[in-house]
Amino acid sequence: MFSVSTIYSAKDFLSLVQHNDLTTNQFLESFKRYRHESAEIILKLVTECGWIHLNSNGRIILSEKGFNIAQKNYKSALQVQLEQMINIYKPDWASVIPRGRNEAIRFLPANPKQCFKEAGLMDDMSDELIKIWDRLSLSSRNYTNHQLLEIGREGEKLSVQYERQRTGKKPFWQAIESNLVGYDLLSCVDSDNETPLLIEVKSSTSKLKHALFYLTKNEWRVAKRSENYIFHLWILGSDIQHFIVPFKKIEKHVPSNNGGGEWESVRIPFQSVI
Repeated sequence: MFSVSTIYSAKDFLSLVQHNDLTTNQFLESFKRYRHESAEIILKLVTECGWIHLNSNGRIILSEKGFNIAQKNYKSALQVQLEQMINIYKPDWASVIPRGRNEAIRFLPANPKQCFKEAGLMDDMSDELIKIWDRLSLSSRNYTNHQLLEIGREGEKLSVQYERQRTGKKPFWQAIESNLVGYDLLSCVDSDNETPLLIEVKSSTSKLKHALFYLTKNEWRVAKRSENYIFHLWILGSDIQHFIVPFKKIEKHVPSNNGGGEWESVRIPFQSVI
């Protein structure tokens, strides 16, 4: 979807609908291709982005968002379309946007990069352009946070399954109830020992040599005062890897407060503790 020709064609389609009474069937029968894209792809894009809807007679009606796009010139429309499409489709490459404009330009794939260029997002910075990049960055951060939450939950699910098999008992999934207590699962030492075992789960989709996890001050505080506290590290993907790391192996990687400074989280490579 993120090609200049497709997005321009969608904008032209919105202008067509603004001035013509059409049903989707009439459009598809009249145009196998419209401008530079297939009619089916254009309809898919404008529908999924909420730029059109159908009335009770099956006629295509512009939504408020679609009308706004149809009224703009190509450059301004493309800026709006890109922002809305990133929010809807959440492409993986959008995760580079919060790194800053130069970094985003370096790592964007060819088609999105051309879209950004045509939209003027690589022009000399102005107050308005700064606002656009900030909005894109905020949307991307929200998506990245959502991705990280999903990755974390997947690791927690695997740890629940692992502990159930190991002990014969289902652990309490604490992270679902609260993420403030400093651990993710409450299990037990083994099938014959009900002594509580606290487990903090860290997951990554990176290769082992690049995988990192973040340890918060609160998690470390709880770990230090707990009798039994371990870490489950998961590498997710086609080849899942699981490492059980005792508290002591983490300790040497944790910083200390100095002067008026106080640490809140620390980034630790998987390979340094396994």
